[in-house]
Amino acid sequence: MSWTRHLRPQLAELTAYDVPPADPSCARMHANECAEPWPDEVMNAVADAVRRVELGRYPDTSGRRLRALLGARMGCDPARIVLGNGSDEIISTLLTALSGSDGRLVVPTPTFVMYRHSATVIGMPITEVPLGADFELDDEAMRVALQSAALCFLARPNNPTGNLWDAGVIERWFADFEDTVFVIDEAYTDYAPGASMWRPDLPENVVLMSTLSKVGGAALRLGYCVGSPSLAAELDKVRHPYNISATSLAIAEVLLVQADAARNAMLERSRASRSRLCDLLASLPNTSVFPSNSNLVLARLTPANRAPALVAHLHSQGILIKDVSRTPGLEGCVRASVGTGAELDRFEAALRTFSRST
Repeated sequence: MSWTRHLRPQLAELTAYDVPPADPSCARMHANECAEPWPDEVMNAVADAVRRVELGRYPDTSGRRLRALLGARMGCDPARIVLGNGSDEIISTLLTALSGSDGRLVVPTPTFVMYRHSATVIGMPITEVPLGADFELDDEAMRVALQSAALCFLARPNNPTGNLWDAGVIERWFADFEDTVFVIDEAYTDYAPGASMWRPDLPENVVLMSTLSKVGGAALRLGYCVGSPSLAAELDKVRHPYNISATSLAIAEVLLVQADAARNAMLERSRASRSRLCDLLASLPNTSVFPSNSNLVLARLTPANRAPALVAHLHSQGILIKDVSRTPGLEGCVRASVGTGAELDRFEAALRTFSRST
Protein backbone atom coordinates (compact mmCIF):
# COMPACT_ATOMS: atom_id res chain seq x y z
CA MET A 1 0.00 0.00 0.00
CA SER A 2 1.14 3.55 -0.66
CA TRP A 3 -0.09 7.09 -0.25
CA THR A 4 -0.24 7.29 -4.05
CA ARG A 5 -3.51 5.34 -4.02
CA HIS A 6 -5.19 8.50 -2.71
CA LEU A 7 -4.20 10.60 -5.72
CA ARG A 8 -6.86 11.66 -8.18
CA PRO A 9 -6.42 9.28 -11.14
CA GLN A 10 -6.79 12.10 -13.67
CA LEU A 11 -3.53 13.64 -12.43
CA ALA A 12 -1.65 10.88 -14.23
CA GLU A 13 -2.43 12.46 -17.60
CA LEU A 14 -1.21 15.91 -16.57
CA THR A 15 2.17 17.58 -16.26
CA ALA A 16 2.90 20.54 -14.02
CA TYR A 17 2.77 23.96 -15.66
CA ASP A 18 6.32 25.01 -14.90
CA VAL A 19 8.27 27.39 -17.14
CA PRO A 20 11.89 28.07 -16.14
CA PRO A 21 12.63 31.75 -15.47
CA ALA A 22 13.85 33.47 -18.61
CA ASP A 23 17.21 35.20 -18.75
CA PRO A 24 16.44 38.94 -18.55
CA SER A 25 19.09 39.53 -21.22
CA CYS A 26 16.92 37.61 -23.70
CA ALA A 27 14.18 39.13 -25.82
CA ARG A 28 11.30 37.52 -23.92
CA MET A 29 8.67 37.26 -26.66
CA HIS A 30 7.16 33.97 -25.49
CA ALA A 31 4.89 34.68 -22.52
CA ASN A 32 2.31 37.23 -23.79
CA GLU A 33 3.44 39.89 -21.35
CA CYS A 34 3.39 43.62 -22.00
CA ALA A 35 7.05 44.25 -22.84
CA GLU A 36 6.81 48.04 -22.56
CA PRO A 37 8.28 49.35 -19.27
CA TRP A 38 6.40 51.64 -16.90
CA PRO A 39 7.82 55.19 -16.73
CA ASP A 40 9.81 56.27 -13.67
CA GLU A 41 6.97 58.33 -12.18
CA VAL A 42 4.73 55.27 -12.04
CA MET A 43 7.46 53.08 -10.56
CA ASN A 44 8.18 55.73 -7.93
CA ALA A 45 4.49 55.81 -6.97
CA VAL A 46 4.54 52.01 -6.76
CA ALA A 47 7.58 52.12 -4.47
CA ASP A 48 5.85 54.63 -2.20
CA ALA A 49 2.76 52.42 -1.99
CA VAL A 50 4.81 49.33 -1.15
CA ARG A 51 6.64 51.21 1.61
CA ARG A 52 3.27 51.88 3.27
CA VAL A 53 2.29 48.20 3.32
CA GLU A 54 2.24 46.73 6.83
CA LEU A 55 4.03 43.46 6.18
CA GLY A 56 2.99 42.02 9.55
CA ARG A 57 -0.72 42.44 8.84
CA TYR A 58 -3.06 40.37 6.70
CA PRO A 59 -4.54 42.06 3.62
CA ASP A 60 -8.26 42.69 3.26
CA THR A 61 -9.96 39.33 2.82
CA SER A 62 -11.58 40.31 -0.50
CA GLY A 63 -9.76 43.43 -1.71
CA ARG A 64 -12.66 45.81 -1.08
CA ARG A 65 -10.89 49.02 -2.09
CA LEU A 66 -9.62 47.54 -5.32
CA ARG A 67 -13.03 46.06 -6.11
CA ALA A 68 -14.56 49.51 -5.53
CA LEU A 69 -12.10 51.02 -8.03
CA LEU A 70 -12.88 48.34 -10.60
CA GLY A 71 -16.61 48.71 -9.98
CA ALA A 72 -16.42 52.47 -10.57
CA ARG A 73 -14.55 51.94 -13.83
CA MET A 74 -17.00 49.32 -15.04
CA GLY A 75 -20.18 50.93 -13.78
CA CYS A 76 -21.25 48.04 -11.58
CA ASP A 77 -21.66 47.12 -7.92
CA PRO A 78 -18.28 46.03 -6.47
CA ALA A 79 -20.11 43.10 -4.85
CA ARG A 80 -20.29 41.56 -8.34
CA ILE A 81 -16.48 41.48 -8.60
CA VAL A 82 -14.33 38.60 -7.36
CA LEU A 83 -10.54 38.89 -7.29
CA GLY A 84 -8.17 36.01 -8.00
CA ASN A 85 -4.49 35.21 -7.98
CA GLY A 86 -4.32 35.74 -11.72
CA SER A 87 -6.98 34.49 -14.09
CA ASP A 88 -5.87 30.95 -13.25
CA GLU A 89 -7.41 31.12 -9.77
CA ILE A 90 -10.61 32.61 -11.17
CA ILE A 91 -10.82 29.72 -13.63
CA SER A 92 -10.38 27.15 -10.85
CA THR A 93 -12.90 28.94 -8.62
CA LEU A 94 -15.54 28.97 -11.34
CA LEU A 95 -14.98 25.31 -12.16
CA THR A 96 -15.15 24.28 -8.51
CA ALA A 97 -18.31 26.26 -7.84
CA LEU A 98 -20.11 25.06 -10.97
CA SER A 99 -19.17 21.39 -11.04
CA GLY A 100 -22.00 20.22 -8.80
CA SER A 101 -24.12 18.64 -11.53
CA ASP A 102 -23.33 16.21 -14.32
CA GLY A 103 -22.74 19.15 -16.67
CA ARG A 104 -19.65 19.43 -18.80
CA LEU A 105 -17.11 22.11 -19.58
CA VAL A 106 -17.20 23.15 -23.24
CA VAL A 107 -14.32 25.01 -24.88
CA PRO A 108 -13.44 25.76 -28.48
CA THR A 109 -9.95 24.55 -29.28
CA PRO A 110 -7.14 25.48 -29.62
CA THR A 111 -7.45 27.94 -26.75
CA PHE A 112 -5.92 28.76 -23.36
CA VAL A 113 -4.57 25.52 -21.91
CA MET A 114 -5.56 26.19 -18.29
CA TYR A 115 -9.28 25.76 -18.97
CA ARG A 116 -8.76 22.09 -19.75
CA HIS A 117 -6.00 21.58 -17.19
CA SER A 118 -8.02 22.98 -14.29
CA ALA A 119 -11.15 21.05 -15.24
CA THR A 120 -9.16 17.82 -15.50
CA VAL A 121 -7.74 18.34 -11.99
CA ILE A 122 -11.22 18.34 -10.44
CA GLY A 123 -12.53 15.57 -12.71
CA MET A 124 -15.01 17.69 -14.63
CA PRO A 125 -15.90 16.22 -18.06
CA ILE A 126 -14.69 18.30 -20.98
CA THR A 127 -15.92 18.66 -24.55
CA GLU A 128 -13.50 20.38 -26.90
CA VAL A 129 -14.95 21.74 -30.15
CA PRO A 130 -12.35 22.33 -32.89
CA LEU A 131 -12.25 25.76 -34.45
CA GLY A 132 -12.66 26.15 -38.19
CA ALA A 133 -9.77 26.46 -40.61
CA ASP A 134 -9.69 30.24 -40.05
CA PHE A 135 -9.92 29.74 -36.26
CA GLU A 136 -13.52 30.94 -36.19
CA LEU A 137 -16.19 29.35 -33.98
CA ASP A 138 -18.13 26.41 -35.37
CA ASP A 139 -21.62 27.55 -34.40
CA GLU A 140 -23.36 24.28 -35.26
CA ALA A 141 -20.84 22.07 -33.43
CA MET A 142 -20.80 24.37 -30.41
CA ARG A 143 -24.59 24.27 -30.18
CA VAL A 144 -24.51 20.47 -30.07
CA ALA A 145 -21.87 20.51 -27.31
CA LEU A 146 -23.65 23.20 -25.28
CA GLN A 147 -26.71 20.99 -24.84
CA SER A 148 -25.01 19.38 -21.82
CA ALA A 149 -22.73 22.21 -20.69
CA ALA A 150 -22.53 23.63 -17.21
CA LEU A 151 -19.75 26.02 -18.17
CA CYS A 152 -18.18 27.42 -21.34
CA PHE A 153 -14.98 29.46 -21.49
CA LEU A 154 -14.55 31.78 -24.47
CA ALA A 155 -11.25 33.66 -24.76
CA ARG A 156 -11.85 36.81 -26.79
CA PRO A 157 -9.32 37.63 -28.24
CA ASN A 158 -8.26 34.01 -28.23
CA ASN A 159 -4.90 32.66 -27.11
CA PRO A 160 -2.95 31.36 -29.06
CA THR A 161 -4.72 32.41 -32.28
CA GLY A 162 -5.12 36.13 -31.48
CA ASN A 163 -8.49 36.50 -33.23
CA LEU A 164 -11.81 37.96 -32.08
CA TRP A 165 -14.79 35.64 -32.35
CA ASP A 166 -18.13 36.96 -33.62
CA ALA A 167 -19.86 38.67 -30.68
CA GLY A 168 -23.27 38.22 -32.29
CA VAL A 169 -22.88 34.43 -32.41
CA ILE A 170 -21.86 34.37 -28.75
CA GLU A 171 -24.70 36.67 -27.66
CA ARG A 172 -27.21 34.29 -29.22
CA TRP A 173 -25.76 31.43 -27.19
CA PHE A 174 -26.38 33.42 -23.99
CA ALA A 175 -30.11 33.45 -24.75
CA ASP A 176 -30.40 29.95 -26.21
CA PHE A 177 -28.51 28.14 -23.41
CA GLU A 178 -29.69 29.82 -20.22
CA ASP A 179 -28.55 26.89 -18.04
CA THR A 180 -24.94 27.28 -19.17
CA VAL A 181 -22.60 29.81 -17.56
CA PHE A 182 -20.55 31.55 -20.25
CA VAL A 183 -17.22 33.04 -19.19
CA ILE A 184 -15.90 35.68 -21.58
CA ASP A 185 -12.16 35.86 -20.98
CA GLU A 186 -11.06 39.35 -21.98
CA ALA A 187 -7.45 39.14 -20.85
CA TYR A 188 -6.26 40.70 -24.14
CA THR A 189 -9.11 43.09 -24.97
CA ASP A 190 -7.01 46.20 -24.26
CA TYR A 191 -5.17 45.37 -27.48
CA ALA A 192 -8.46 45.51 -29.42
CA PRO A 193 -10.08 48.83 -28.45
CA GLY A 194 -13.87 48.74 -28.59
CA ALA A 195 -14.06 44.95 -28.73
CA SER A 196 -15.13 44.28 -25.13
CA MET A 197 -18.46 42.50 -24.66
CA TRP A 198 -18.84 43.99 -21.19
CA ARG A 199 -22.00 45.81 -20.24
CA PRO A 200 -23.51 46.12 -16.76
CA ASP A 201 -26.75 44.39 -17.85
CA LEU A 202 -25.20 41.15 -19.12
CA PRO A 203 -27.49 38.14 -18.57
CA GLU A 204 -27.15 36.30 -15.26
CA ASN A 205 -25.51 33.32 -16.96
CA VAL A 206 -22.59 35.43 -18.25
CA VAL A 207 -19.34 36.20 -16.45
CA LEU A 208 -16.70 38.59 -17.71
CA MET A 209 -13.12 37.69 -16.75
CA SER A 210 -10.04 39.86 -17.06
CA THR A 211 -6.59 40.41 -15.58
CA LEU A 212 -3.90 43.02 -15.04
CA SER A 213 -1.28 40.57 -16.29
CA LYS A 214 -1.44 41.56 -19.95
CA VAL A 215 -1.32 45.34 -19.38
CA GLY A 216 1.88 45.68 -17.40
CA GLY A 217 0.91 43.89 -14.19
CA ALA A 218 2.01 40.28 -14.77
CA ALA A 219 4.16 40.29 -11.62
CA LEU A 220 1.12 41.08 -9.46
CA ARG A 221 -0.81 37.91 -10.41
CA LEU A 222 -4.13 39.73 -10.17
CA GLY A 223 -7.19 38.64 -12.12
CA TYR A 224 -10.87 39.29 -11.59
CA CYS A 225 -14.30 38.37 -12.81
CA VAL A 226 -17.65 40.14 -12.82
CA GLY A 227 -20.82 38.12 -12.53
CA SER A 228 -24.32 38.37 -11.18
CA PRO A 229 -24.50 39.19 -7.44
CA SER A 230 -25.78 35.70 -6.64
CA LEU A 231 -23.00 33.94 -8.59
CA ALA A 232 -20.32 36.22 -7.11
CA ALA A 233 -21.57 35.30 -3.63
CA GLU A 234 -21.17 31.60 -4.44
CA LEU A 235 -17.69 32.14 -5.86
CA ASP A 236 -16.67 33.90 -2.66
CA LYS A 237 -17.51 30.73 -0.73
CA VAL A 238 -14.92 28.89 -2.84
CA ARG A 239 -12.30 31.64 -2.99
CA HIS A 240 -9.66 31.45 -0.29
CA PRO A 241 -9.63 34.45 2.06
CA TYR A 242 -6.63 36.79 1.77
CA ASN A 243 -5.95 35.38 -1.71
CA ILE A 244 -4.45 38.66 -2.96
CA SER A 245 -1.38 39.95 -1.14
CA ALA A 246 -1.36 43.43 0.38
CA THR A 247 1.52 44.39 -1.90
CA SER A 248 -0.37 43.34 -5.03
CA LEU A 249 -3.47 45.21 -3.87
CA ALA A 250 -1.47 48.36 -3.15
CA ILE A 251 0.35 48.30 -6.50
CA ALA A 252 -2.86 47.54 -8.43
CA GLU A 253 -4.53 50.57 -6.83
CA VAL A 254 -1.66 52.80 -7.99
CA LEU A 255 -1.91 51.44 -11.53
CA LEU A 256 -5.66 51.98 -11.66
CA VAL A 257 -5.68 55.44 -10.08
CA GLN A 258 -2.48 57.09 -11.30
CA ALA A 259 -1.29 55.31 -14.42
CA ASP A 260 -4.02 55.52 -17.09
CA ALA A 261 -2.04 57.86 -19.34
CA ALA A 262 1.11 55.77 -19.05
CA ARG A 263 -0.80 52.54 -19.67
CA ASN A 264 -2.52 53.95 -22.74
CA ALA A 265 0.84 55.05 -24.16
CA MET A 266 2.30 51.59 -23.50
CA LEU A 267 -0.65 49.93 -25.23
CA GLU A 268 -0.38 52.27 -28.21
CA ARG A 269 3.30 51.42 -28.62
CA SER A 270 2.51 47.71 -28.28
CA ARG A 271 -0.16 47.87 -30.98
CA ALA A 272 2.29 49.59 -33.32
CA SER A 273 4.91 46.96 -32.52
CA ARG A 274 2.34 44.24 -33.27
CA SER A 275 2.04 45.54 -36.83
CA ARG A 276 5.81 45.44 -37.21
CA LEU A 277 5.96 41.92 -35.75
CA CYS A 278 3.35 40.74 -38.27
CA ASP A 279 5.35 42.27 -41.12
CA LEU A 280 8.59 40.67 -39.93
CA LEU A 281 7.05 37.20 -39.68
CA ALA A 282 5.38 37.64 -43.07
CA SER A 283 8.80 38.37 -44.59
CA LEU A 284 9.82 34.75 -43.99
CA PRO A 285 9.41 32.59 -47.09
CA ASN A 286 6.47 30.15 -47.07
CA THR A 287 4.99 31.68 -43.92
CA SER A 288 1.36 32.64 -43.28
CA VAL A 289 0.64 35.20 -40.57
CA PHE A 290 -2.81 35.23 -38.98
CA PRO A 291 -4.52 38.55 -38.14
CA SER A 292 -4.21 39.41 -34.45
CA ASN A 293 -6.24 41.54 -32.05
CA SER A 294 -4.00 40.65 -29.14
CA ASN A 295 -0.40 41.16 -28.03
CA LEU A 296 0.61 37.90 -29.69
CA VAL A 297 0.94 36.85 -33.31
CA LEU A 298 0.47 33.35 -34.72
CA ALA A 299 2.33 32.28 -37.85
CA ARG A 300 2.37 29.00 -39.79
CA LEU A 301 5.55 27.87 -41.54
CA THR A 302 5.73 25.38 -44.41
CA PRO A 303 6.95 22.69 -44.19
CA ALA A 304 5.88 22.17 -40.58
CA ASN A 305 9.33 21.20 -39.32
CA ARG A 306 10.51 24.78 -39.91
CA ALA A 307 8.52 25.92 -36.84
CA PRO A 308 10.67 24.19 -34.18
CA ALA A 309 13.74 25.05 -36.25
CA LEU A 310 12.84 28.75 -36.12
CA VAL A 311 12.24 28.61 -32.37
CA ALA A 312 15.61 26.92 -31.83
CA HIS A 313 17.42 29.40 -34.08
CA LEU A 314 15.93 32.40 -32.30
CA HIS A 315 16.75 30.87 -28.92
CA SER A 316 20.38 30.59 -29.99
CA GLN A 317 20.25 34.33 -30.68
CA GLY A 318 18.78 35.15 -27.25
CA ILE A 319 15.20 35.53 -28.46
CA LEU A 320 12.36 33.48 -26.99
CA ILE A 321 9.13 32.67 -28.84
CA LYS A 322 6.79 29.70 -28.39
CA ASP A 323 6.59 26.54 -30.48
CA VAL A 324 2.89 25.57 -30.60
CA SER A 325 3.26 23.21 -33.55
CA ARG A 326 2.40 20.11 -31.51
CA THR A 327 -1.03 21.49 -30.63
CA PRO A 328 -3.81 19.93 -32.75
CA GLY A 329 -4.84 22.42 -35.40
CA LEU A 330 -1.63 24.42 -35.08
CA GLU A 331 0.75 22.19 -37.03
CA GLY A 332 3.73 24.23 -38.25
CA CYS A 333 2.82 27.20 -36.05
CA VAL A 334 4.80 29.47 -33.77
CA ARG A 335 3.43 32.14 -31.44
CA ALA A 336 5.39 35.32 -30.81
CA SER A 337 4.49 37.96 -28.23
CA VAL A 338 4.88 41.62 -29.08
CA GLY A 339 8.27 42.95 -28.01
CA THR A 340 9.75 46.40 -27.55
CA GLY A 341 11.32 48.25 -30.45
CA ALA A 342 14.78 47.09 -29.38
CA GLU A 343 13.61 43.48 -29.08
CA LEU A 344 12.06 43.63 -32.54
CA ASP A 345 15.35 44.95 -33.91
CA ARG A 346 17.05 41.81 -32.54
CA PHE A 347 14.20 39.69 -33.89
CA GLU A 348 14.56 41.20 -37.37
CA ALA A 349 18.30 40.55 -37.47
CA ALA A 350 17.84 36.96 -36.32
CA LEU A 351 15.15 36.31 -38.92
CA ARG A 352 17.55 37.37 -41.66
CA THR A 353 20.09 34.74 -40.60
CA PHE A 354 17.33 32.10 -40.34
CA SER A 355 16.13 32.87 -43.88
CA ARG A 356 19.62 32.43 -45.23
CA SER A 357 19.99 29.05 -43.51
CA THR A 358 16.68 27.52 -44.70
